[in-house]
Amino acid sequence: MGKVLIIGKIPLPIGGVTIHVSRLIYQLRKRGFENFALCDPGRDNALTVLLKLLRHKTIHLHISNPFYQLLLALCCKLLFKRLLITYHGNWGRYNCTGNWAVNLSAWLSFIPIVQNEESFESAGQWNRNARLISTYVPGCSTSILCPQMRLRINGFIKKHQTILCTNAWNLAFDKYGNETYGISGIIRHIGRVPGLALIVSDPSGSYRGYIKDLNGEIPDHVYFISEPHDFRNVLKLSDAFIRNTTTDGVSLSIYEALEYNVPILASAAVSRPSFCKVFNDISEIDWPEELALARINLYLHARNSVLPDAVSEITAIYSECLRG
Repeated sequence: MGKVLIIGKIPLPIGGVTIHVSRLIYQLRKRGFENFALCDPGRDNALTVLLKLLRHKTIHLHISNPFYQLLLALCCKLLFKRLLITYHGNWGRYNCTGNWAVNLSAWLSFIPIVQNEESFESAGQWNRNARLISTYVPGCSTSILCPQMRLRINGFIKKHQTILCTNAWNLAFDKYGNETYGISGIIRHIGRVPGLALIVSDPSGSYRGYIKDLNGEIPDHVYFISEPHDFRNVLKLSDAFIRNTTTDGVSLSIYEALEYNVPILASAAVSRPSFCKVFNDISEIDWPEELALARINLYLHARNSVLPDAVSEITAIYSECLRG
């Protein structure tokens, strides 16, 4: 009963949640906090998950499926376990049934953890123990790109004047049927501006096929990296990062862009940090002007922006729970 059970998948597959879990585990160990165990539902069968659940008093869930969240919340309530749930997306992003499951799992949990002010306000209506803790966790050393990939990217960069970058862990659509990551919109609108080009981090490979089906081919001003890689390498080579999402929690990549002093353009889907240049509609962007403003905005706000220390906050919660 002396350890926290962290339930979540770790790479592969690559995704924002899996990267958060793997970095959280790395940072906990780096800081000397060893009072945790890991359960990966992608590798452990249902019986193993249940046995691990029974052996631990405090559970921390990192699975985005709202019905899995609700099922585990019910189990923990019946078994008198303390359940922490980190909700990695924006509150209310699912359809009616999914949102109902999220609300109910938050009500049943010991502490729901959310990512932005809007979500915190909503979660607090279901559970007064709700906490606002960023999912940004610094990584370890950057994994370098393989020489062949670096050569291809450098060849693409030499052909264009300004390089934007964006990413999508997978092809996904929101509850209204719109692309969650809005990459086709970026491609369409920057194609009208000479000299602008886009590198898309697409580790699952699903987005490249989608764009090819939409356009009949991959446009000349777009380069897809459709294999696993460390996105921080792409940021280092880019003039700006663009986050054109229709919904969001906390974007790991936004804080990584801040770390590498890369200007950020972000949609107004949720509240954004002050160092981001926020836009409402990508079709209305004046690209030369907005990129210049994004550089100025980063210069003005980056020095006063403090990276979140989510690990310290989570460790404090773990220690509190383990003390009973």
